[in-house]
Amino acid sequence: MKIFGREPALVLGLLSAGLQLVTALFLPLTTEQVAAINSIAAAGLGVWTAFATRNLDGGKSIKAAALGFTQAGITLGLVFGVSLTDQQTASIMAFVALLGAVFVRQQSTPTATSTAGTPSTVSTTGTAAAAGEAVPPSP
Repeated sequence: MKIFGREPALVLGLLSAGLQLVTALFLPLTTEQVAAINSIAAAGLGVWTAFATRNLDGGKSIKAAALGFTQAGITLGLVFGVSLTDQQTASIMAFVALLGAVFVRQQSTPTATSTAGTPSTVSTTGTAAAAGEAVPPSP
């Protein structure tokens, strides 16, 4: 999985270095603002990576990546002066979590628990013994 033919970590490093260059030469951003911008870029690449690899895990990582991106977005907004209460932040996170569950759940299925290759024997007392273990005879 590549972005413009490059690894995502290299792209993120380039974005970070470019932001630091622009900040040093042109933009009067604080250290906290630069860190928040870098975190939203990293979270965005996390979402992209999760989306690109969704077939490997049934889309489960997309929910976590979307929550991380949302948290980074909230942090970015707070650093740049957006005023949110704890209740508003929790509501946003709950909505994004449920939205992810609604969309990803339609794409994934539960993992089947397979007992193939591990047969068991049930004794008359109702306990199971794995194959190869001795089951005491019933009295």
